[in-house]
Amino acid sequence: MDPETITFLFFLLVAAAFTVGSLVLNRTLGARRRRSYLQLTTYESGQEPEGEAQIDFPSSHYVYALVFVAVDVLGFILALWAVSFRTYAGAWLTFLVVAGGFTLLALTGIYYVLRGERSVWV
Repeated sequence: MDPETITFLFFLLVAAAFTVGSLVLNRTLGARRRRSYLQLTTYESGQEPEGEAQIDFPSSHYVYALVFVAVDVLGFILALWAVSFRTYAGAWLTFLVVAGGFTLLALTGIYYVLRGERSVWV
């Protein structure tokens, strides 16, 4: 076998031994389990549920998260393009046109996503 396979198998063996050893030590040295009827209810804190469980949850948080991911992906792609165009001597103008067009397209999409969300602009 080659050394990379032996290293991988050794790492796998150590990880499995650590996992099994942790579980066994937790069972033998851990605190005793305390069972209660309250743990079988909906909430483990002991609170009895009251009323309807469905609430009106604002979705604007998800829109902000999606925009954040879109901007991160945009920055990552532009950084990769900058590294790949670094080797070409006269390709900076091409890079600026392509990167500018891509950025403008992405920011236009982000603008329309945020504009469609009423709670963002009101």
